[in-house]
Amino acid sequence: MPVFEERFQVEAPAETVWEFLVDPARLAPCLPGCQALEVVDPKTYRVTLSVKVGFLSTTQDMRMTLVEMDRPRRLVAVGRGEDRRIGSQIDVRSTLELGPGSAADTTVVHYRSEVKVLGRLGSVGDAVMKVKAAELAGEFATRVRRAIESGA
Repeated sequence: MPVFEERFQVEAPAETVWEFLVDPARLAPCLPGCQALEVVDPKTYRVTLSVKVGFLSTTQDMRMTLVEMDRPRRLVAVGRGEDRRIGSQIDVRSTLELGPGSAADTTVVHYRSEVKVLGRLGSVGDAVMKVKAAELAGEFATRVRRAIESGA
């Protein structure tokens, strides 16, 4: 099961980081490959993600649900996506944990996403998936840090 994981520091207090992470309109541009995000209800979102993994390009229609919210420390979401075009599905569990940074008014964000891949996309192989997971986690961290620190 591929795991996306990243730890990064943001120059903002935990409450500011939390507000950003629970705001779908502000978070969507930080999700690599996000083409659309629709709010179904306050805890459920539909997300369309397009990503190239190895020799396959996939567009996953996902339904994400916030299942745990411990403001401003921990946020857990679970989701399921499907790409009928290539016959693939993914199940994901993402956890974001916020803690104090090394300086005043900074926050360390630990992001971990466990992904179960089924179907044709699962045939790509663990080595390729791990490289892609590391790339996507790094890109997510960079985008979140940049957006929060710029006041976006």
